[in-house]
Amino acid sequence: MDEPSLAGTGFIKALPAAVRDDLLASGQPRTFGKGQIIQQRGDPANEFWYVESGSVQVGRYGIGGRLLLLALLGPGDTFGELAFMGEFPRTVDSIAGSDCTLIRIGNTELQSLMMSDPAITRLLLKTMALTVQDAFNLIEASRNLSVPQRLAQALLQLRGDQQEGATISVTQQDLADLVGVSRVSLGKALTKLQASGLIEPGYGAVRIPDGAALEKFVAV
Repeated sequence: MDEPSLAGTGFIKALPAAVRDDLLASGQPRTFGKGQIIQQRGDPANEFWYVESGSVQVGRYGIGGRLLLLALLGPGDTFGELAFMGEFPRTVDSIAGSDCTLIRIGNTELQSLMMSDPAITRLLLKTMALTVQDAFNLIEASRNLSVPQRLAQALLQLRGDQQEGATISVTQQDLADLVGVSRVSLGKALTKLQASGLIEPGYGAVRIPDGAALEKFVAV
């Protein structure tokens, strides 16, 4: 199964603040209602997207019409930049997980930024390379983690920039897809983290009372 970290990245986050602000300011804000399709597998990659608010589900629809979730993205995440930069068709479907506001960045915006300073091109390429390398490092590290540790890692990724006491709106099926395990295995992992006081599961949500403790659990 494809790893979630490859579907969405912190590409924009990794840029210097001034460059990031200029790029986002030049983009076009777009709003999507929950469940609305943003892009489909096979579409031409004419842009990439920055999540300003809300959430985006990234995955692939199976034969039965069910979405196999590969990533659940939140504010600050970007998606679609690999296909956009590589000029190949979309490889995943993206759907609004909730009402969301995205910023569309296309060729015009990117070219304008690159022409403003010759050093920007190299900076963008370096940032992209580092982002992809970080994703592969995460995949490699995940192979040696237990299911509860992989679940904790997924929850920390979904938490994003939220502070202590963060509550993540996510279903158990979504978490099972993200971690790559069955619902039964996912349930056991949730129970273990809850028994350790690391999470507080609720209906369609998981609360992380102490992010540092959860990070320490993953690192053990």
